[in-house]
Amino acid sequence: MAERLPVGANAGYLDRVPERLVVEGFRRWMAGYDTGDIQCWELAWNLYAKALGPKEARMAISELSCWVRAIRSAGNRSVCLFPYGCKRLCRDECMAVSMLAGVQHGDEHALKAAAFELVGEAGILETIEAARTFGSVLDSIGQHLLAVPRPVIDDIAQRPPREQFH
Repeated sequence: MAERLPVGANAGYLDRVPERLVVEGFRRWMAGYDTGDIQCWELAWNLYAKALGPKEARMAISELSCWVRAIRSAGNRSVCLFPYGCKRLCRDECMAVSMLAGVQHGDEHALKAAAFELVGEAGILETIEAARTFGSVLDSIGQHLLAVPRPVIDDIAQRPPREQFH
């Protein structure tokens, strides 16, 4: 059966539940670390529980947490994120979701390229392993991400990062 994608002037990548869960979960979980405010993690939990139900949300949030922790500990720089609720994705958010899409679509080259762009060489193996687990859990609960081909990842990686977003 063909997958139905959102259409129209207001349709966007984050209108799909799997992509929204990954990006918004990533934003909120990272914000929790950055601010030390548990409310950010509560917002992530509420998003997942509403979309998935409590049983599947527990599984997904557990792996989201491990994946974010791996990215934070492996990275050689701060990860840039848009505020939660934003309909656009920044470069780092594109790389993050591309890692998980690579896992789900069996695209090792895309997975490794996105991971390298996001965290660099140090700690990349731990980050990839956490991405494999999180991507697999999402897949097992029916949250299938759209594929992000390697040429798209390479194109995004060549764009200059923004110094500020406001």
